[in-house]
Amino acid sequence: MKKIVELPLVEPLYKTYHDGIFSAIIAKNPSIRNWFLCNSIILTCSREFLSGLTTPLLRIETYGFNNTHIEMDWVSTQFLGGYINPLIRNYIDEGYYIYFIGVDDYYIPGKSWYRERHFNHDGAICGYNQIDKTYCMYAYDSNWIYQKFWTPQKAFNRGREAMVKKGACADICAIKPKLDEVVFSRETALKNLEEYLNSDNEKHPKAGEGNARGIIVHEYIAMYIDKLLDDSIPYERMDKRIFRLIWEHKKVMLELISRIEESLEMDDEISRRYGALVAEADAMRMLYAAHHMKRRDSLLPIIKNKLLLVMKCEQELLTLLVKKAKEVSGDDAVEPSEK
Repeated sequence: MKKIVELPLVEPLYKTYHDGIFSAIIAKNPSIRNWFLCNSIILTCSREFLSGLTTPLLRIETYGFNNTHIEMDWVSTQFLGGYINPLIRNYIDEGYYIYFIGVDDYYIPGKSWYRERHFNHDGAICGYNQIDKTYCMYAYDSNWIYQKFWTPQKAFNRGREAMVKKGACADICAIKPKLDEVVFSRETALKNLEEYLNSDNEKHPKAGEGNARGIIVHEYIAMYIDKLLDDSIPYERMDKRIFRLIWEHKKVMLELISRIEESLEMDDEISRRYGALVAEADAMRMLYAAHHMKRRDSLLPIIKNKLLLVMKCEQELLTLLVKKAKEVSGDDAVEPSEK
């Protein structure tokens, strides 16, 4: 029996939330990054913050759970009893990473809410050590850094059992990259970019139901900033994560634009101009984080104005990209790239 196993991770495309694990496990098949680039670009948010919710629930619409190039095996821990640890080790021995939900952070040393707050949370396990009985966990740590750290196996179990007592049974999803080669699909990328751009107030009105999606989400986040500014959403309840995700989204978009330009042997004019939007998104992220650390309402209008300008410029650049890509390819139906 193996004593120590630690599976490799790469830097994920998105790490605002713990589902970042899905693009971090592709070390043995880096080509899966192509799927994420082409498919994980449509922003969504809830409209419920306009009527009481304190978060816009900003997300990327398609991410890990939709990726058919990743094996997934869900297991409820409700009836596993003391067999949970052998099950996790067996999966890891076969190259599977463990994504878990329904575990209380309060009991897990090194995790984000350890001994601070009881919180039903998720995370991942990518290794074990049977000598000192620890797990290698990949999650936000006690310093709010998304990285690997080692924590006692018994602490993980205690966090799981605590949630069971509250009626919330933990589930685990064993995930593993498949080894099939995934080519960059320019056709898929451009289709999703057009869908992202096909978004406005008429299609996603404030009084509508369900999530807003696409580029119009920037306007909804601007409305969220307004509600922080007028205190209809309390400062203490602000969602500190949203501008990190916007920054990550712009970085992914920049990489995608560059790949499309390369596949069509276009010049890099659009990607060079888009790079300025990534820098602006980073600036917004830092200003928002500064406001979260110490309340400075004067920063909020600056952030809002930057956000709306980024949206305007992004719409212009992406529209131009789609137009030029169709012109260069000579057909509205752009064929998949083999690059």
